[in-house]
Order: sequence, then structure tokens, then C-alpha cells
Amino acid sequence: MMKKLLTSIMATSIFFNIGAVSGSAQAKPDEHLFSKKPGLTFDVISDIQGDYADFKHVLHDMKEVNPASKALIINGDITDRGWDFEYQAVQQVLDRNPHPENVWYSIGNHEFYKPKWATPNKLAQDTWPNHTPESEMFQNFYNFTGEEKVYHKKELDGYPFLFLGTEKYMHYHDESLWDEVYLSDEQLDWLKQNLEEYSKKKPNKPIFLFSHHILKDTISGSNQSPYTGDYLDQAKLEAILKDYPQVILFTSHSHWDLNLPDWAGKKVVEGGDQRGFTVVNTAGIQAGWASAGPNGGEVSTGNDFKQGLQVEVYGNDVKIKAYDYKTDKVIKELGVHNGTVVQLPPDVVADDEKNQLIGATQYMEYSVNGKSRWVDYDPKNPPTFEGNQNVFVRHKGEMNLEDGLSKKVTFKK
Repeated sequence: MMKKLLTSIMATSIFFNIGAVSGSAQAKPDEHLFSKKPGLTFDVISDIQGDYADFKHVLHDMKEVNPASKALIINGDITDRGWDFEYQAVQQVLDRNPHPENVWYSIGNHEFYKPKWATPNKLAQDTWPNHTPESEMFQNFYNFTGEEKVYHKKELDGYPFLFLGTEKYMHYHDESLWDEVYLSDEQLDWLKQNLEEYSKKKPNKPIFLFSHHILKDTISGSNQSPYTGDYLDQAKLEAILKDYPQVILFTSHSHWDLNLPDWAGKKVVEGGDQRGFTVVNTAGIQAGWASAGPNGGEVSTGNDFKQGLQVEVYGNDVKIKAYDYKTDKVIKELGVHNGTVVQLPPDVVADDEKNQLIGATQYMEYSVNGKSRWVDYDPKNPPTFEGNQNVFVRHKGEMNLEDGLSKKVTFKK
């Protein structure tokens, strides 16, 4: 875990106090950075995988809690298997329910699962690819999205939205491979050119990048199986991204919980900008998954799982809200400024009747009266606090994410 910082802020005052570059002088932006109305807001979800009921639920929640959203990005696994009728079912949900004006897509691994099925109701992996050519899977994606390639770009209010995707389903080309991502030199050159062009126009303006699959050693699950080899050549992609701290990369695929302390972070690549580029997990809609243990593997956390992101843009600054559509509440928030990130203070308050914290979770920690000792919060055995005490509470960090800014909670009784 990265070195922990004791940082306290009042609930009504939000500011960063982190260096713009590792080892540099402390930088303190405007303390009201996120207090004004955002200039742009959009939503990011992923991994619908045939769960149309939850998809409908999420669309209605989005309309209620983020009505100004100008775009919905579905970051891969739009369908369960890539059948044409599954794309049509997704479109039917969109047509019948509220959603932002713009809906844009990345391609995911589930878009290539039709070859595993002899019919929609008969799984037949031993006869793979069941007379399904690779080109059909790409064409179904193109027909639905209106794109001509799996990599493409959009612009919204002058902000670039760049989308990456595999150009081969590798099992057609190598029987030892399945879902690994193949990025051609053409796609990588396209990415490099776009990053160069946008960074020259406005060096500090955020660049939003979307890829369904996970980069190793970045966010939740990325340092254990089965997510340590998603890209056939991750080094080539990192060699391009390493010099662009304004990049915010959204990755999906794992369905891992956004409550986790490594849900986002900075990926620093040797030889690149020491601020690294930002990576954020988008969780998923269809079901939740979690680590099976230190040796890797996964276990299901249930089909009632549905989480995503709400992104607010304030000029060159960005706030990313991790949102739980099951409980209809914000889980946590990430602030991005000048290539640096920080977890914003948690939404916790004092219960002066029980002398306990309301809203604290197992992924938070607390410190009493500004002392340097931080204690993990245990919701199964919640601590009590005497009157006239100040308790500082923050989100825990892990891997590439620092512990968050703290909220000061005062117990009066």
C-alpha cells in the first residue's frame, strides 16, 4: 500500500493538497473546485450481458440522479453472446426508457461468444465455432453501433472520447487463446496521433479513454488471475499512455465492487510522466464478482449487483462518482486535477444518540482528534465516541490509490 497521508478537511470545504508531480512542491487548487455546477456530465456502465431488467432500472435511476447527462457510455459486454437479436433487445430497452442523447459503445469479450453455441439454447463448445465466422461477430457490433471499426472517437463539448477494442477474437487464430486483446499497429498509431493532437491543443484538458479489458497492475483484480493477461502486448499500449497524465482510462470486464480501496488509481510507467495516467473501474450491471483468495480466481457476489460511474467535468478538472444502482446512492468520489487524483471525503455523519458514525463502511478508517493513528472501521463491531470529540473519517486506498481526504465529524453529546 502507498504511504498514507493524514489529511483533514471540513465537510463544507473540499480541496486537494497533493503535488502535481511526485516529489514536487504541494499544490493547492481552488478549494471550491467542485462546488459549482459542472460544465459537462456523462454516465459510464458496462457488462449488461443480457440483464435487461437491471439495465432498465439503471436507465431510470440515471434520469433521476443525473438528468443533465449528455452521454451514456456502455463499455463493452453490451450483449451476453453477440447474437444479433441480443443487440436488438438492448436497443429495445433504450427505445422504451429514458437515456442520454448520446449512447456510445466499446466492444467486449461477450460480443464474441456466439461461436460457443450451436443454437441460442444449446451450448456446444466442443463444436466451436458452430459455423460462425469471426467477421459476423464484428459485423453485428458495427450494425448495432453504427461504427466502422472497433476503435473510434467522439467529441462532446470539445472533450475527446476515445474507444479501443480488440481487432481479432484470438481463439480463431490460436487455439491456446480466447479473450485476449489484439491491438494492431494501426490502432496504436491512431491512439498516439489523437493523444498528441489533443494534448497540443490544450495540454491539461482531460482525455477520456475507454477499453473493456483491464490493464495489469492498475485497479481491483488486475494483479491476480484471470486478469493479468488481458492484452497480448500491454507494454505497447503503456508506452503510448505513459506520457499523458490527462488521460482517464475507464476499464470494465471484472464486475468488481466499487467499494474496494483500489477501485481507481494512477498507473505510472517507467520512463513516463511521474503522475501516471488515471485508471477507473466501471464495475458492471449483470452480476458482481470478487476475489476467491490470494491464489486468484473469483466467486460470485450475486445477481442483484449493479454499479456504474457518473462523471462530472469542471473545465480541466473531473469528479467521478462511483454509484450503486441497487441502493441508489453514491459509494465514493474521485477528484482529478492536473494529472493527480484524490478520493474525496466520505458521506458520514455523527449519531449523537448512539455515539456512532452513520454511513461508515469496512472500506473506511478513522482517527480521533486529529491523531496520526488511523483505525480500520468495523461495521460488525462499530466504535463509539464520547461527546466533544472530533473524528476524522476517510476512504482507504490500496495499490495505486492513496487514502482519501478526510471528513471531520464532531460528536457533541
